[in-house]
Amino acid sequence: MVSNSKLYAKLDGLEAELAQRLVPHLNDAAAGLNEWVFCVAGYHDHARAACRPDPTTSALVTIGAEILSLKQKLGESSAGSIAERICWYCREWGKVKQPSRAHVQALAEAFLSEIENI
Repeated sequence: MVSNSKLYAKLDGLEAELAQRLVPHLNDAAAGLNEWVFCVAGYHDHARAACRPDPTTSALVTIGAEILSLKQKLGESSAGSIAERICWYCREWGKVKQPSRAHVQALAEAFLSEIENI
């Protein structure tokens, strides 16, 4: 059995990696350079968007899922965490029938603002 200290160390490392990799990716989206940043399989039902999932965000959502799993094992709340919020933003993007660049930029800017305040 892995000690809680090892799980917390792994959790800290994954959370740092997620933030470090996510922020530049969101900065690009906020600048209008990636209108598919929140397109991840399983978070939308857009036929057109399903052909263009963002591989970087998909990898980051996978890291986020691992973080959420560790938090659950440790009895920690995931509310408001970057791992929880990335999933929320992907679902929010998927709610719009025709996502526009301006909508994506607004979501990216809002997420960056949240990250700054965490």
